[in-house]
Amino acid sequence: MNYLAHVFLSGQNEAILFGNMLEDFMHGRVDHPRNNHLSSEIKRGIKLHRFIDTFTDTHELVKESKKVFQAEIGRYASVTVDVIYDHYLIKNWSAFSDEDFEVFRFRVYDSLVKFKSLMPERLLRTVESMITYDWLKEYEFDEGLSRAFESLNRKIKNGPDMLLSIPIMHENYDLLNEQFLAFFEELKAECELFIEHN
Repeated sequence: MNYLAHVFLSGQNEAILFGNMLEDFMHGRVDHPRNNHLSSEIKRGIKLHRFIDTFTDTHELVKESKKVFQAEIGRYASVTVDVIYDHYLIKNWSAFSDEDFEVFRFRVYDSLVKFKSLMPERLLRTVESMITYDWLKEYEFDEGLSRAFESLNRKIKNGPDMLLSIPIMHENYDLLNEQFLAFFEELKAECELFIEHN
């Protein structure tokens, strides 16, 4: 899953939200001594991020969504699905949240800046860019999706044209939406249980 889904699934706890964001910028065991400066709630957010990734990567509905893109996108279909699932989360926002999407976004941004002193340099740059360019709403429309896939094209050497993901998405829009809705309902429930019991 991409940034939007990860921060949404963190719930209302700011430390869990930060830990969920931090995970992409660290490696190894959460309980390693180098992480002793992190609170138990931040560590719970790191573990939540890993739980989300494992649950997503092994779920049959996600595998079905990947198949839609594999002919053109090949092994990067999983990257495409990460991006477009954020699109579907925005489009179906009211199905999963009573919080206004704009209120949610700015709550997330305000929460993240409270942890600037704990951010490694790369995460700090990412968060500053996220806030400046309001990344969390980027994938609602094709323009934002295009920017995301153009950025991926620059990063992926000798790979497929990731921009092909957009017309493929539109050709299979309702199918992908159904797969997303069924999957995300499960994921949300599982994340709520994970936060409660870990």
